[in-house]
Amino acid sequence: MTRVVLHIDRLVLRGLGDADAAGIGAGLQGELGRLLADRGGGSRLASFGHVASLNAGKVRLASDTKSRQLGISTGRAIAKGIAR
Repeated sequence: MTRVVLHIDRLVLRGLGDADAAGIGAGLQGELGRLLADRGGGSRLASFGHVASLNAGKVRLASDTKSRQLGISTGRAIAKGIAR
């Protein structure tokens, strides 16, 4: 079994309030956990080792997007950034 430790020191999300933090965090944690646990993509992501810095790019969503969905989309962008 491979152990994957993901530590996000700082996540910059511009234009959001503190009230959105819990939903974003839950969505982000859930989606990254799902992607890393996936046998196909997870083992591929786990093989990259230490990544000191990652720019996941822009995540654009509709203005009525819920904070949890933003976390999920951010998790996908981070996974894509690691896989590049």
